[in-house]
Amino acid sequence: MKTWREKLEANGLAEYIAPFSELTKPGFRLNKEDAAGTLAPGASKFGGAPDLPPDVEIPSNDGKPLTLIAQLNLSDAALAGTAHPLPVSGVLSFFYDREEQPWGGEAEDRNGWEVLYFESPAELERREVPEEAMLPEFAAAFLEQETLDTDAVIGMDFDDDTGDAIFGLLEEGAPHHRVLGHPFAVQNPVFPEIAHYCDGIEDWGEAAKAADDYVLLFQMDSDEDLDVVWGDLGMLYFCIRKKDLAGKRFDRTQLIMQCG
Repeated sequence: MKTWREKLEANGLAEYIAPFSELTKPGFRLNKEDAAGTLAPGASKFGGAPDLPPDVEIPSNDGKPLTLIAQLNLSDAALAGTAHPLPVSGVLSFFYDREEQPWGGEAEDRNGWEVLYFESPAELERREVPEEAMLPEFAAAFLEQETLDTDAVIGMDFDDDTGDAIFGLLEEGAPHHRVLGHPFAVQNPVFPEIAHYCDGIEDWGEAAKAADDYVLLFQMDSDEDLDVVWGDLGMLYFCIRKKDLAGKRFDRTQLIMQCG
């Protein structure tokens, strides 16, 4: 994928290379690829039926199974080349209540999503779930991506033409499915919202200071191919504290949904 330096040079915006270089962070873009019914249990994918150990139940909310929105084999991230803080192996499975679509900031929302981690993909078995409870299945491919702090860019002073060009570059490549890097914020800065609404830091100034404690574990965009629209064309952000990521405490992952 093109770096921000290459994008800016190609669009006559070289003067922004230096300031933008301070606002980038490495991550992974997740590309959809045709699954063609060939995905092995534990493979990286969007949608489809979940792969779980025999003794693990499909997460549910009020008796209804949550939908598997993505399943990520972390060895794929290791092969992609970027140094990162994720475990070098294992499978992360992201479940969400796509009917109720909890936004994540209320205590009762917590039953509306689940993140499961399995160290041994070999123990996973494909489960049968009703077709209406599944998203269309696509393979997910990890691609190195230089992500940009969109909140900082939005706060910069541009003339109209420059602003249009830069925001056009930001929007390129949608849908923006991502692992690690900067969140692509739809509304407000994501990490302070997580700290405030999900981790109970009431003072917004303190919540902003706590933003550096968080990592973007997974960002999922609205996607016509996957038949998902989060709110009003929004995004889901699964975030985790750095210490919990290091300890593989994925049960402590928090969620925020933002939409326009």
